[in-house]
Amino acid sequence: MGGVSNFIARRYYRFKSKWNIVNIISRSASFVLVVAVCAFFVVLSVFSGLKIFGANYSKAFDPDIKISSKTSKHFDFANSLSEQLKNVPNVVVFSKLLEDRVLVKNQENSDFASLKGVSEQYNSVFDIEKIITVGRWISSVPDSNEAVVSHALADRLSLGLYNYGGGLTILIPSTKQGNNILQKPFYSSFYLVSGVFGSSEAADQKNVFVPFASAQKLLRLDDGKISAIAIKVANPSDSKNTIKQLQKIFGDNFYVKSREELNETYYKMLNAEGLILNLVLGLILIVAMFNTVGAVIILIIEKQKDIKTLYKIGANKTQVSSVFFKHGLYLSFSGGALGLLLGCLIVFVQEQFGIIFLSGTSIPYPVVFDINNFGIVIGWMLVVGIGGALLSLLALKKVKL
Repeated sequence: MGGVSNFIARRYYRFKSKWNIVNIISRSASFVLVVAVCAFFVVLSVFSGLKIFGANYSKAFDPDIKISSKTSKHFDFANSLSEQLKNVPNVVVFSKLLEDRVLVKNQENSDFASLKGVSEQYNSVFDIEKIITVGRWISSVPDSNEAVVSHALADRLSLGLYNYGGGLTILIPSTKQGNNILQKPFYSSFYLVSGVFGSSEAADQKNVFVPFASAQKLLRLDDGKISAIAIKVANPSDSKNTIKQLQKIFGDNFYVKSREELNETYYKMLNAEGLILNLVLGLILIVAMFNTVGAVIILIIEKQKDIKTLYKIGANKTQVSSVFFKHGLYLSFSGGALGLLLGCLIVFVQEQFGIIFLSGTSIPYPVVFDINNFGIVIGWMLVVGIGGALLSLLALKKVKL
């Protein structure tokens, strides 16, 4: 009877009712599943693309591992610590950092920003050059007065490259020494903008990068004083062991954090959004499933004579149920398969040709063809297909023999 039930189910799938409304409901059930599954896969692919895009973007500002003091803004980085750091197996390169809040000014325009004094090794630790949209990175000459600012900050202060639009003045409050009323309230230093980077992160839009020696002079710090150490590792998957080794070297008075720990809130938010996204899209598929249930129920009502005939020729209830169960599967899986194929095509076209762009930018909308997303959609299709087919069988109980 299994082969017969398959044959009958396929016939019913291609069946055209004499009532147009029945045909419309049957076809709309498949169409809704096509749209729902296609949207499910595309949205998951976009979310995966945005996660990877955000992770890659953060590499321009957050190192694999960062070391900073728990007790003070600046600490002494002795040569002995530097040598020990070089001998840690997984450490490829590290860069000294000076960080502080400053006032930045250009003519009548001013704003607050985060000053970052960076050493020559900074470019080997971070990927910031990849997001510089205008100009170039600061010169490696120690006494250089060049600075790199965000696009948002350059726009707010009307800054241009080098002398165009005037230069950038960075000011910090001076340390009060006694009752000297002639002391200037601010220390200041003048810089020419050599490059502008683009960033979508609000925190990164207030960054100003200058050479380490220049920042040290501006902040009036002694040699050896730094704010943090940024480290690039050879094997990020072994970062936990590297962090343990570094913690032993620097002691309990220092934070030693991975990129994920530095952006803990961001990664937790992504995971929560991913879970919510799966649930919401899954619920949409479940709603679409009831269209399939409705189409099968209408077919059962219309085919009551056929059902009675099957019983009369010896078919039992299980065999009759399998006909409509398989019909429900055909409706669900045909619509789901077509929707998944269409979704894969849309993702492939966007990934290869970048037709759609992020709002206000020339950056193609990031999408990723992830096999995990493929598996998630297939899983939901099985749940919806089998669940819908089982629910539709309840209508058989209403058939009067």
